[in-house]
Amino acid sequence: MENMDITLNKVHRERRPSALRDTIRLIVRNPTGIAALAIIIVYAFLSFFGPTLAPYRPDAIHLSRELLPPSSTHIFGTDEYGRDIFSRVLYAIPLDMSIAFVSVSIGYSIGLMAGIFSGYVGRRTDNAIMRGMDILFAFPSILLAIAIAVSIGPGYWTVVIAVIVVTIPGFARVARSAVLATKNDLYVLASKSLGARKSHIMFRHILPTAITPTIVLYALNLGNAIILAASLSFLGVGIPPPTPELGAMVTTGLNYVVSGEWWISVLPGLFIVLIVIGFNMMGDAIREATDVTLRR
Repeated sequence: MENMDITLNKVHRERRPSALRDTIRLIVRNPTGIAALAIIIVYAFLSFFGPTLAPYRPDAIHLSRELLPPSSTHIFGTDEYGRDIFSRVLYAIPLDMSIAFVSVSIGYSIGLMAGIFSGYVGRRTDNAIMRGMDILFAFPSILLAIAIAVSIGPGYWTVVIAVIVVTIPGFARVARSAVLATKNDLYVLASKSLGARKSHIMFRHILPTAITPTIVLYALNLGNAIILAASLSFLGVGIPPPTPELGAMVTTGLNYVVSGEWWISVLPGLFIVLIVIGFNMMGDAIREATDVTLRR
């Protein structure tokens, strides 16, 4: 019996690298995937090296240079305090990317484990966990995030916690659906009949099957996290000033759009749009690469 269980584990280990290679190859061959990778790589580069490339300090105030339009001296112009917008954008990108990856990764881990445990154990445990997720689903994402941000107070970890709470239910529901579809498969039943522990079955057999559909949602939620973080800063309950954050920069620039100083709001907003498009395109590329029916 132990030999059979070892054989099952060996088969799964051999299949995973092959499936991963096939998925990566399909993504790279997909024009949508190539475009998404290009955008994400550029933003990843700016996240690591953006502050060192900034020509000015993001908080350097020069009142004699206030509201200057884009030029060779200030590529994106200056704001109402004479601060260089391009430098502030380069400092804001690492912050927003950090919020997205930290919050969504934590939300993904919690939601994935909750969904797997709920779907496999079932009965009262499943009902209790899913009803809790339904309560979170009952609130619109932005309203729930605002309520959390207001109750805690503005700050980096406030935004991270808000995004975590908003993203957990989606991951849990998708993971649970994947578990319910595979918990009665032959290889799971064979491992169970050999006396394998529940934790062994959940982490060695069921977890890999739940990762594929949830990883698509992970990519899509990265874009949603950027929007949510920008929205909270836009409303004044996210990252507090004078810390450069793309959503907050859009907010401060709105007062000057009517008078013609459009660059203060529009240019930081374009960086939000591009990265959200990049993450959404990557999610679509992963979905097309992992969905057999779409490849047909």
